[in-house]
Amino acid sequence: MGVTIDLNAIRENKRRIEALGRPVFAVVKNNAYNLGMEPVVTTLYAEGVRHFMVTTLDEGSEVRVHAPEANVLVMNPVYEWSAVHRDGLDVAIGSYDWLVSQRHELDGVRLHLKLDVGMNRFGAKTFEEALAILAFCQDEKLNLVGLCTHFPLADADNAEIEHSVHVERFADWSTRLIERHSFEVVHAANSAATLQADPRLGHCTHVRVGIFLYGYSSVEAVDWLVPAFHWETEVVAVHDIEAGAHVGYGTGYTAPSKERIAVLSVGYGDGLMRARRHLSVHINGRAFPFVSNIFMSHSFLRVDETVQIGDRVELYGNETKIDDVTRTGHANNSEQLCARSWRVPHRFEGGILCTQATNPFA
Repeated sequence: MGVTIDLNAIRENKRRIEALGRPVFAVVKNNAYNLGMEPVVTTLYAEGVRHFMVTTLDEGSEVRVHAPEANVLVMNPVYEWSAVHRDGLDVAIGSYDWLVSQRHELDGVRLHLKLDVGMNRFGAKTFEEALAILAFCQDEKLNLVGLCTHFPLADADNAEIEHSVHVERFADWSTRLIERHSFEVVHAANSAATLQADPRLGHCTHVRVGIFLYGYSSVEAVDWLVPAFHWETEVVAVHDIEAGAHVGYGTGYTAPSKERIAVLSVGYGDGLMRARRHLSVHINGRAFPFVSNIFMSHSFLRVDETVQIGDRVELYGNETKIDDVTRTGHANNSEQLCARSWRVPHRFEGGILCTQATNPFA
């Protein structure tokens, strides 16, 4: 029982994404979407991935251990430089002011110019600021190797027009910047944008994907993605209750008639989000609904006489995937993956590290 991470699925997703036409720039922030930095990076590096993106310096240094010859891009603004120089990390330019203020640390550092086309997080907010950054890098002979953006609406419902505006803005700015400078790598398409094959992004050298690598899509269903995440638990108690009996804390659920209730030893303390209760789980191939809330250490199902103590319960797997829960509108893919606690037993299949996993944060 516990979580199984299928590294073969991650390997296959990488191959299928690249079959669309461009190499993968792998997003492995937040412990590789909480699937385990070491096994995921090791798997992707063995598959030929040579560009990784993370959020923090600590993540960058961790990737460097497992991908010694890769380029590792840190997207958060950097103000402490020892890890960058020690581990040879790439750094994103957060703004013109940041660039000037950090000039004394930038010799030899691989820099990426980020264009803020609507996220309002980091990057040049106007073409004029982007030109100023480019001119400063050229005048100071800095190693400007990358050009990138992040589309804020590629996976949002009913946002096609505004997303198109963001794509057009990046296409316009980046094309004009490429005329002035030779960039080694140009990356813009996140997972959702990868599907769109927008000709305006034809000058990009890589697709920068995260959630697709792990087998999930927050937009329309993508039938060629292979889910990498499986989570099973077991029935630890079964009760026959009378009409009017309550289940769990308080009176959130009251049985309308005689019912058989199964207790699972898993809850939000393990990272099983309360949104999961909106879809059934499966026991021996049959669907059974949650009742009451999901609590810290336990959750409850309405079952029948076929369910017994010790039965295996599929929380996420072949019958119900993270995507399915996401499409109920109560949670998203990344949130469900990142919520999960590593106190749950983990194991990996299909890779070099096919063992019981330990807590990466211990």
